[in-house]
Amino acid sequence: MDIKTLINRLRVRIEDDYSEYSETYSENIFEIIDNYINNDKYSDLEKAFYLILNQYPNDTKNYFVKPNEMVLIPDVYNMGSPGIEYEVDFAIYGGVLNNPIKIAIECDGIRSHRQKHSNKDRKKDVNFQAAGWIVIRFGSNEIHEELAKYENQENYTSDFLQYIENVINETSQIITWRSYAKADFRSRLTGYKWGFILCPLCGKSQMGELNHIKHVCRHCGEKFKREVISSENVKYEHNGILYFD
Repeated sequence: MDIKTLINRLRVRIEDDYSEYSETYSENIFEIIDNYINNDKYSDLEKAFYLILNQYPNDTKNYFVKPNEMVLIPDVYNMGSPGIEYEVDFAIYGGVLNNPIKIAIECDGIRSHRQKHSNKDRKKDVNFQAAGWIVIRFGSNEIHEELAKYENQENYTSDFLQYIENVINETSQIITWRSYAKADFRSRLTGYKWGFILCPLCGKSQMGELNHIKHVCRHCGEKFKREVISSENVKYEHNGILYFD
C-alpha cells in the first residue's frame, strides 16, 4: 500500500478513536492536524510521522511537539561564527526551563543516504548534541513499516511514540511507577536506602529497605535476616534501623 493511502487511513483512524474515547470533541485539534498533512511543503514522511506523534491528540503528556522548528545554536565546526541556524523536522520539548529536555526528530528520506547529505547530517547532529539536544533519526523504511503496523493491528500504539516517551522519562527523571521501581528513585522519595536483598532460604532476591535487617521473603513467605556487608558503609544503628554514610 502506498504511503499516501496509509497516511489517509491513519488520519481517519485517529479521529475515529478520538471520537470514541474522548469525552469532548475539539474540531480545532483536527484543523491543526489537517493544515499540516495537507501542506505541500512537507514530505509524505514528515506527514506520516506527524500523525504518529499525534496518535492521541489532546492527550495529557509531559512534553509537546513543535514541527519544523527553527533553532540557533553554536557551530562547533566554525568557532569564529556566532552561530548557525537549523530547521528541525520535529522538536520535542519537555522537562523544566532550568533543565530542559530537547529532542530533535529527523525524518530521513532517500536523498539522505547520499554522501553529501550524510556528511551534512553528521555535522548537524554534532552541533545539536554539543548544544544539549538528543538527536533521533528515523529512516523512510522504518516509517513505512510503522505505518503498516496500524493496518495489521487494531489497537496498535506506535513504538516510536513509546520510545520517545521513554527517552523523555529517563532523561528528565519524571516520577512514574516505572521510575519508582528503581532503587535510587525510591530511596530519594522515601528516605530509606533501597536495594536488592537475597533471601538465604530460597535464594531469590527482592527489592527492600536496606535500613532493616529483618525481612519477609515475597517469594517463599519466610522471615529472614539479611546479611550486611562492609561495603554498605553503615554509620550506626538506632532502634533497629541502620543509617549509612
